[in-house]
Amino acid sequence: MKAHVEFIYTEPIGLTDLAVLEVGTQSCLPDMSFGPSVRDMYILHYIHSGYGTYSTGGRTELIGPGELFLVTPDTVHTYCAGSEDPWSYSWFGFVGTLAARLVELAGFTVLSPVRGTESSLPVESLFSNLMRLRNEPAKELLLTALLYQIFGTLAIPDDAPPLRADVGHHVRNAVSYMNAHYADRIGLHEIAEHVGLDTKYLCRLFQQRLSMSPYRYLTDVRMRKACRLLRRQLLGIAEIAQSVGYQDPLMFSRMFKRTIGVSPSAYREKARLESGTTSYETS
Repeated sequence: MKAHVEFIYTEPIGLTDLAVLEVGTQSCLPDMSFGPSVRDMYILHYIHSGYGTYSTGGRTELIGPGELFLVTPDTVHTYCAGSEDPWSYSWFGFVGTLAARLVELAGFTVLSPVRGTESSLPVESLFSNLMRLRNEPAKELLLTALLYQIFGTLAIPDDAPPLRADVGHHVRNAVSYMNAHYADRIGLHEIAEHVGLDTKYLCRLFQQRLSMSPYRYLTDVRMRKACRLLRRQLLGIAEIAQSVGYQDPLMFSRMFKRTIGVSPSAYREKARLESGTTSYETS
C-alpha cells in the first residue's frame, strides 16, 4: 500500500508580491512523517480528513479535519500522520514580499502556527480546487489568485459585523483615487477623506476586500509606475522618485528595494541588459 500524492510545480513568472512555487494533495499512510527539516518557503496545509501532529519551536499539536498549519521559512519542523486515522491534506508552497503580511492577517504567527476554520468559511472547497488547475495554461496566475482568495477568507474576523452593501463602491473609489493621484503627496488621511470614511474603517475594508492596507496598495501602484519609468531609461532616479510621489530620492530607493527586492539602479541596469539599450547617463 502506497500513499497517494499529487504535485503541481509552477514556473516563475515575475510575481514579487506573492508567488506560488508548488501545490499538492496527499493521503498519508499511518505514522508517515516528514522532518525534522527546514524549508525556504512558506507552506500552508489544510487537513481534509484524519489526524496528525505538527511539531515546531519545541511544541507539538494534534491537528484534525478543518484545521490548518503553517510551515515558516528557515524553521525546523516535523509533521506526522496519525497511527489509526492518518490525515489527508492539501498544501500551498509560496514566497513573496506580501507573504509574511498575508500570513499575519490570516491569524498565523511563529508561536501560533495552527488555526481552525469556521464551518461557514469555504476553505475546504477552495483547497479542493487545487488539482483542477493542473492543465490550465495560466495555472501560475490562477493558483496565485486562489491563494489570495484563501488568505482573504481566513483574514475575516470571526466576530466581524456584516459589511454594508456599498463597501465595494468605497474600495473602488479609493483605488481610483490612488491610481489618479499616486504622484501627489497623499496619505491615508487624504484617501479616507476623499471617500468619506474613517481611516480605520477604510483600512478594514481594504483588508477584507484586497488583503492589504490602502498604504500598501498605494505603494504597489507607485512601484509599478516606477518600474515602467525605469525600463524606459529616460529619467534619473531623483526624477522618477518625484514622478511617483516621493520628494526624497533616498526614501524612494529604500521603499523600491523593500518592495521589488533590488535597488532602482540595479533594476534599470537589468532592464537595459535585457532590452539591449545603452545605459542612461545622469546629468
